[in-house]
Amino acid sequence: GSNDFDGEVSWTITAVKVASALKIPAIRIDAIMHGEHEVPMEKNATVFADAMARVIDATANCKVDLGIENHGAIGNRPEFLDKVLSKVNSERLGVTIDTGNFYWWGHPLSKVYEIIEHFAPYCKHTHVKNIAYPENKREVHRDIGWEYEKYVSPLEDGDIDLLRIVKILKQAGYNGDFCLEDESLGKYSPEERKIVLKKDAEFLRKICQG
Repeated sequence: GSNDFDGEVSWTITAVKVASALKIPAIRIDAIMHGEHEVPMEKNATVFADAMARVIDATANCKVDLGIENHGAIGNRPEFLDKVLSKVNSERLGVTIDTGNFYWWGHPLSKVYEIIEHFAPYCKHTHVKNIAYPENKREVHRDIGWEYEKYVSPLEDGDIDLLRIVKILKQAGYNGDFCLEDESLGKYSPEERKIVLKKDAEFLRKICQG
């Protein structure tokens, strides 16, 4: 059924062991679950936490952290991430913080900073992206994914103060990578994409040093 994770668990255990052999410090875990809309959030969190606990137990000798990305409908709900983290209660399990996805989900901009501050001590990995919504949509609750393809933007052009996020994460003790993810590239020609990505990389390098 939709909650039978045996295949995924064994695949993830293998991935952790490979990451360990390659000295990769963290891997991303996708929070999207089949049939997640048909069962209560509490049940989803329990099933997901059980699967994570099995992976962590089976890889106890691996120095690899697991970061659940705030991804999809359920993964951007702070109460889901909190429940999974507290149920598993392992220092190796944390969050892959995607800087754009809480905003994509519909959380108002000021709440995005609060949520990221809350999860910063659990940060294992990052995806750095941005969205530029119209001014009257920034501080209201929007539908999930509201006009995302229209408003997703290069890193420097969005509403989220990414320097502020970098500082929040560093102050919480995060010293891992900051990974560039620009989903606005579809708006540009192949030639323009190279220019946008170079600007993104320069901007990210600058704020990581700032």
